Amino acid sequence: MTRGLYAALALQLIVFAAWGGRLLTSHRDVAIVWLATEPVDPRDLLSGNYVALRYEIARTHCDRGAGADEASPTPVWVQLVPNGDQVPTAEAMATLSSAIHCRLTPPDLDGGAPWIMGRIEPRTDRITFGIERMFVGEDNPLRTATSGSVIAKVAINDTFEPRLLGLITIRKEDVP
Repeated sequence: MTRGLYAALALQLIVFAAWGGRLLTSHRDVAIVWLATEPVDPRDLLSGNYVALRYEIARTHCDRGAGADEASPTPVWVQLVPNGDQVPTAEAMATLSSAIHCRLTPPDLDGGAPWIMGRIEPRTDRITFGIERMFVGEDNPLRTATSGSVIAKVAINDTFEPRLLGLITIRKEDVP
């Protein structure tokens, strides 16, 4: 190989290592919220073993604003607060969060109630957060779980991006 190819390979390794480091550290020491899910259509059999999810907070009403393009997703930020509903989990009692406010501009980092970034989808006016699917392995008992029978543990970083950390069944016979 020539030196140019070695340099290109080294540059690619540096870029991917930096990207991987960012992914590994972007949700460290961040706000954790528990979100209730709603029933949704079954998962697509062609795309693998994914649990399809829909969140209660996705029903938050948020106007697109004047002059917004109705054909493309509109970014929004939704404020969350604990709603008092508690569900037993293996870790402890989880207090579910609900949406109280929606806005079209990013909020300030004020250290108050967490915000989560989403997008208003065209034609449906539902908000999606990028955490509507979770891959599960062949032997995972969550493989048969449906949205509405689980709660989601979600980490939200300082840029309001959510990451799905896990799902916990809320049926009493499945909770330890």
